[in-house]
Amino acid sequence: MLMMPIDTGNKAIKTEHFEFHSGISVLEDVPGEGEEAVKYQGRYYRLSPERNVYLPDKSVDERYYILTLFAVAKELRELKPPRLFLPGEVLEIDLVVGLPPLYYRGQYKKFREYFYRGGEVVEFEYMGMSYRVSFSGVYVHMQTYAAYLYVARDLNLFKKKVLLLDIGGFTLDYMLLEKGMISWEYTDSTGRGVISMYQRINKGIREKYDLDLKENDMDAIILGETSMYDRGIEERVTELAESHVADALGMLRECGIDLRLSVTVFVGGGSILLSRIIDKVWGRYRGEYYVINDSKVNVLGYKKKYLYDKGGC
Repeated sequence: MLMMPIDTGNKAIKTEHFEFHSGISVLEDVPGEGEEAVKYQGRYYRLSPERNVYLPDKSVDERYYILTLFAVAKELRELKPPRLFLPGEVLEIDLVVGLPPLYYRGQYKKFREYFYRGGEVVEFEYMGMSYRVSFSGVYVHMQTYAAYLYVARDLNLFKKKVLLLDIGGFTLDYMLLEKGMISWEYTDSTGRGVISMYQRINKGIREKYDLDLKENDMDAIILGETSMYDRGIEERVTELAESHVADALGMLRECGIDLRLSVTVFVGGGSILLSRIIDKVWGRYRGEYYVINDSKVNVLGYKKKYLYDKGGC
């Protein structure tokens, strides 16, 4: 039995070894030689550098299922030691995925069935290799809490009051824990992830410079990785990103969460992207905080929770 934890994010898909955009496109013909593509139910799909539009319910169509097939195929090629697959062999996989706190209770069963499908055998091809897999077990965990489980020991958080801020593609999830117990009154998901920040930045840049920036362009400016733009544009992007982070932290104060009274831990790809901005904005506060520089903390948390539930650690 193989186990695969996969984070099906709005902006990116993450596995233990890979991270790629949550975007696919349909090929009208067979893929070119060496082109990364999946063939599923008679159609070819390839990964797109542009993410798909935000879906509050990812089970409404096949996009995230196909993206998961990409993730599974990539991980199968990374098995150590390498695994030889016999013709017609069915690989049984325990799939471990997650949902934001806001959607967990309402979508847990639907999301599980979306992947499980009665344990049926799924046939697909990836880069010329044929696979037959069965998601014989599907385990749906809660994002953010999974990240907490992964980082708590190293940061010595189990006996402390901790605020987890998981900045993802569309959502910003927050969760307050006291001695490892979730305070549900102060746990929620909001639409303040990086996608809403991109929209805010692009609006501000269009108004002043009549210019449309791609998300990758904004990322590069925020990370300080480019100097190809006019200094005024770069300063405006940074200013709008700072406003986004400041407003998010201000929202928490409005929700009754005092950042001075807990250890704040930022996780998720959005937190890594915004780490320099967070460091600057945090000067307004006095609380202890960390930014975890690992975009796969939820994936690793899913794995840790799975192994714990199975009695493995």
